[in-house]
Amino acid sequence: MPLALKPSRILIIEDEVIVARDIRNQLIELGYEPVGHATRGEEAIRLTGELLPDLVLMDIQLASVMDGIAAAQIIRTRFALPVVFLTAFDADQILERAKLTEPFGYLLKPFSARELRTVVTMALYKHQAEAKLISSTCQLQALSRRVLEAQEFERRRVAVELHDELGQLLTAIKINLQLSERLKGDSSNELNTENIRIVDDALQQVRRLATGLRPALLDDLGLSPALQWIAEIIAARSSFSVHFCPQEMPQRLAPDIETACFRIVQEALTNISRHAQATQVTITLSHENEALLLCVQDDGLGFDLAAMRQRAMLGGSVGVLGIQERASLIGGHLDIESAPGQGSLVQLSCPWRALAPSA
Repeated sequence: MPLALKPSRILIIEDEVIVARDIRNQLIELGYEPVGHATRGEEAIRLTGELLPDLVLMDIQLASVMDGIAAAQIIRTRFALPVVFLTAFDADQILERAKLTEPFGYLLKPFSARELRTVVTMALYKHQAEAKLISSTCQLQALSRRVLEAQEFERRRVAVELHDELGQLLTAIKINLQLSERLKGDSSNELNTENIRIVDDALQQVRRLATGLRPALLDDLGLSPALQWIAEIIAARSSFSVHFCPQEMPQRLAPDIETACFRIVQEALTNISRHAQATQVTITLSHENEALLLCVQDDGLGFDLAAMRQRAMLGGSVGVLGIQERASLIGGHLDIESAPGQGSLVQLSCPWRALAPSA
């Protein structure tokens, strides 16, 4: 049976005990859980910090030095929790001041159970939507920051290789050409042979750099050969073997899907190489019910999935954010399954979209 949802926890701030008791009873009847009651602003702040409720019902007029508006401002700033104001007055001056705390709703006393349920339900929903947006924003900021860092790292790497390797080869050719102008006969022929060898080395370096940025195999032959190639490359420098099981595809996939699948597999294999201590990796690629299914499974150490998701929410597991973003951009869904000692599984499903015919 599915687990029952826990009732939302609500803190009541009301200086009239009879009114507070009536609100508490209404909340219980509506299926909420009243977790505490305070009559003063200072006490409201303290209880909020101790109990961390899902929502605070705050009377604006409190019999204390700190009224409900001042207490709500501190609660919103310090704990980022939603506050619904209770008031027996609708004076414009009070409401204008209350707006500054960005409340999640108002209830004008006396109110019915129906009004209470409506305002509380909408306040909780608004807060949940706001919280989801702030997690998503943090992830996007972290991902954007790491993308820029990765771009700069790649640019530095390419610049160093161009300078240190291609630069040296071209310099050697230049020196040889200068010498060949002063030499004749066999010595000149030897320099020409040396120049040809250096040019061949330079071409190999250029091909290696270009392949690292984007393998031509992916564009020329399609996804399956490219996945076979990247799997063999990473496995060759790691301690695991790869078993690739591609299903014959009816036609080439759209370029954005092929690129996303290639990068997802590349990231998964890189993570396995770095962390999993796996001995066997299986990659499957299939076409089923107008959907593309791609799986990467290993027999390695595995990991705590909940902890990984928490790191991803905070921007720590940027590789995970990256492949999830790639999956969403092609309209797909990425599932990750793992547990300590049980290996891991990365599975992508996305709508099948074929390569558009050339005009």
